[in-house]
Amino acid sequence: MSNLNKRVYELHGRVMSEFMGGKCYDVDEPSVISCIKDALASIGLSVKDVMFFDIDGNIVKDLDSARYVRVTATSDDVSGEQIFTFALLKFRNKYRVLYLQSAIKEE
Repeated sequence: MSNLNKRVYELHGRVMSEFMGGKCYDVDEPSVISCIKDALASIGLSVKDVMFFDIDGNIVKDLDSARYVRVTATSDDVSGEQIFTFALLKFRNKYRVLYLQSAIKEE
């Protein structure tokens, strides 16, 4: 495994562990985006873009219609854009953000 692949694997593994460990569970609607950004920042990622998608993969503007969140971030440790996809579950007017997948778009 090359050094770049190892760093990407470790970074994305930390993101997965953070979100599957309940980092953004039971948060209020206004706090969802800040919770995601804060969690990624604590790992060393700078969020560049956040997009919401409905169940069919269409871009939506409001959180209430969203079922997925795609976050594009950058890191000082790894070149290129880090792309993370999270499931967004609403339960009793609270949201849970769950890790689904990640990718890297090299520069």
